[in-house]
Amino acid sequence: MSEGHPKDFVQSLAKGLEVIGSFNAEHPHQTLSDVARNTGMTRASARRFLHTLTTLGYVEQDGTKFSLRPTVLKIGRAYLSMLTLPDVAEPHMRALSATVGEPVSLTVLDGVESVVVVQSQPGRNAENFLNVGERVAALATASGRCLLAQLPEEQVEELTRGQTVPALTATTQRDLAVVREEIREARRAGYAVIDQEFRPHVRSIAMPVYAGVNKTPAVLVVSARSRRVTSEELVSEILPKLQLTAHAIEADYTRLMARRARGVEEGIEL
Repeated sequence: MSEGHPKDFVQSLAKGLEVIGSFNAEHPHQTLSDVARNTGMTRASARRFLHTLTTLGYVEQDGTKFSLRPTVLKIGRAYLSMLTLPDVAEPHMRALSATVGEPVSLTVLDGVESVVVVQSQPGRNAENFLNVGERVAALATASGRCLLAQLPEEQVEELTRGQTVPALTATTQRDLAVVREEIREARRAGYAVIDQEFRPHVRSIAMPVYAGVNKTPAVLVVSARSRRVTSEELVSEILPKLQLTAHAIEADYTRLMARRARGVEEGIEL
């Protein structure tokens, strides 16, 4: 066991990955001596790892030269296959949060609740209105109303029938008929805004992020203290940035799905 590594550290696996990593744009083809020199291994060790990787189909040999085979893409594609919309969204959300100086959340709908799946803060000491995993009433939040707006009207009526809108603040709109109309307005406008209905002195704006055909979207939400931004400013200043972020997430997610599809077509398991 190498010094500095925990007792369960598998040295041979680490060295095998180091051999794979030694092949790059500058060294696409290497001799045994090249691999030994670039990894700091002995020739005997490098020979064993190259033989193993060749037998497994990750490396091919042409005379004295070794190079990676396309099979090695399975390692990277295994990671890509696990990426979900939240994974794709998170770096874009960090950038948006830094730009607007407010927390940004990604939420999904679960029944009549909005569930936070990703949260980005503009700084370590920034206010946090929601935590990952937190569930809030969809009928009383911008995220929930925007999520419900992506469903057919009859499904919204079925989901909300008999529901009571909780009084999260003194100004929460609790008339179900009015809330349903606000959901319809969010469907028409493509976004939802609430003013101090979810938290006292907090305003929020939300818009959908589509995760593919026939999939219920997630929703991006920006929340801010009412003293820092008016409802009108949420629409005029924050919404355009929110739209750009949503479109960027959708584009990256679409590219990811296309890469997965190509991998399947090429016979590489994803």
